[in-house]
Amino acid sequence: MKKITLLLFVLANLMGYSQNKAIDSLKNVLANAKEDSTKLKTLNGLFTAFRATDATLAKNYANEAVVQGEKTPNAKNNALALYNKAVFNGELGNFDSSDSLLEKSMQVYTQIKDVKGVAYCLMALGNNHYDKSEFVAALNFYLKSALLRDSIHDKKGLSGSYIWIGNVYHNGLFQDVMALNYYNKALKLQLELNDEAYLSFTYNNIGNAYYGLKKYPEALGNMLKSVSIKEKQGNRKGLAASYNNIGSVYYDLGEYDKALDYYNNSLKIRIEFKDPSGIATSYVNMGNVYLKKKDFTQAVSLHKMALEKAKEALYKEGIKEALVGLAAAYEGKKDFAQALDYLKQAKTAQDSLLNQGFVAQIADAQTKYETEKKENENKLLQKDNEVKNIQISKGRLTQLFLVGGILLLVVVFYLLYNRNKLKQKQAMNAELLHQQELRSKAIIEAEEKERTRIARELHDGIGQQLSAAKLNISGLQASLNTNKDEEKVMIQNAIDLIDESVKEVRVVSHSMMPNALIKSGLVSAVREFINKISSSGSLKVNLEIIGLTERLEQTIETVLFRVLQELVNNIIKHAQASQVSIQLIRHETELTILIEDNGVGFNVDKVLEKEGGIGLKNIQSRVAFLNGEVFFDSQPNKGTTVTIEIPT
Repeated sequence: MKKITLLLFVLANLMGYSQNKAIDSLKNVLANAKEDSTKLKTLNGLFTAFRATDATLAKNYANEAVVQGEKTPNAKNNALALYNKAVFNGELGNFDSSDSLLEKSMQVYTQIKDVKGVAYCLMALGNNHYDKSEFVAALNFYLKSALLRDSIHDKKGLSGSYIWIGNVYHNGLFQDVMALNYYNKALKLQLELNDEAYLSFTYNNIGNAYYGLKKYPEALGNMLKSVSIKEKQGNRKGLAASYNNIGSVYYDLGEYDKALDYYNNSLKIRIEFKDPSGIATSYVNMGNVYLKKKDFTQAVSLHKMALEKAKEALYKEGIKEALVGLAAAYEGKKDFAQALDYLKQAKTAQDSLLNQGFVAQIADAQTKYETEKKENENKLLQKDNEVKNIQISKGRLTQLFLVGGILLLVVVFYLLYNRNKLKQKQAMNAELLHQQELRSKAIIEAEEKERTRIARELHDGIGQQLSAAKLNISGLQASLNTNKDEEKVMIQNAIDLIDESVKEVRVVSHSMMPNALIKSGLVSAVREFINKISSSGSLKVNLEIIGLTERLEQTIETVLFRVLQELVNNIIKHAQASQVSIQLIRHETELTILIEDNGVGFNVDKVLEKEGGIGLKNIQSRVAFLNGEVFFDSQPNKGTTVTIEIPT
């Protein structure tokens, strides 16, 4: 028995052994094992060895391990067997079975007080919800796991939690700046550990976040780093994800043949591993390429296969994407009836994904995580202080016997204690300031996310319904043979009214989240905004931009654009001005914004004191978030000057 245990230990830890040699050794141990606990441990090891390379063998070893675990007194390996099979079932889309096995595994880990095992089960439960697009539930499990892993200083596990928290922000909330924050936390830990397996996933995810931010060179660079590590490790399942992501970058760049090659390579591996949600994603992406190539027949075929696989995996996002693709393909084939039908189904699928409290729930989960983490840190600090107080007491008792040096030691200790206390106070103040900044950022990001959501709802929801109505009437116009001019005019008027409504929806949608701000940056967005105001003729606006030739960080641009919007809208509503001058001046270390109008002016102190000053206070808080300052200079009947200074 001791020889077998030693062999397993050596196989697990000696880096010089090749993977094939290790697998052969494990098989040999299994064939000759006489004790049930040894068989169970070896079966778990074989499952891990084949999980990423041979799905059939991995499944067989997982099933055999669970059966063996039922007659083995070794609780830890029994819990691991349940966990392995649960994760495998989850990857195949069998979520109910997976959740049930994970609950059993977590019960065993809890009974034996194995915190690391409980954390892994929480992560797997999160992954199951994530794969079903249930992002709030997924984030709650990931945050609970992160707290446990942080409490036991499990750096490797904590980096995994950070990766999946980032994935929620990237794929669930489309907040790629937040996602990058967590991915970089994970990367820092993994570089410390020199963990290539996790590094391959993190580089891939960082690439995805940059892709979401339209930073394609950075996206490709990180994705290719991931591919290099996965090829070295023989991680084919991981390569499927990387190939798919690289294909998406080339798709956005308009290099459709390259995109199709990478999508095909990804699909082959996903079919090999019987991954229904992954297969659905590949079919959708390939179908979208053929939509761009205007091969609508092939697009229909691929999106239908995607829909079938997505339904099989209960993959809600995949179902919606496949239906949208089918609507577009049938519209391209001029089959308006089919297009309308799939468009309606897509709208229903979209509605099932939306949740009015979604952003609030995510923010609440994040706040609970930060609060609980802070409480844990405070408890540790309190324990440290208690230990220090005990040490102080012992030191003073000892000093009573050292008559000659007692005064000197007390004075020295007192000075050191005060110095340490001052450092702790400074650190606490710094942490409070940091938390305030985080809260301010979260509020602003939540506001922008809500604007984006409403804009997307207007564009994708009401816009789709109006498009569907137009399709319906256009189909009716084509099939209705009438010689009455009056009826023709009525139908055309209806189509024209729908077109005008679509334009109005687009205007409102773009106002809430301007395309120019997303694609081209602050300067283009401001010019577009001012041009729309000037076109009315009632207000003359003079815009001058000096030195602002490069884009600023995305959050800074968004905050400044909202501040400018608020100030100009206040001028239009209240100032009764005929002329406005706006200057954006980029200095070496500072950005200055100067806005002057010739309106009626106001008493700044009075407005800021009463409730009506909420708008100005909102501007002050947004500028303060950027560590900047805002100055209001105005008097009744003498116009208004607003100066904003932002460090860069």
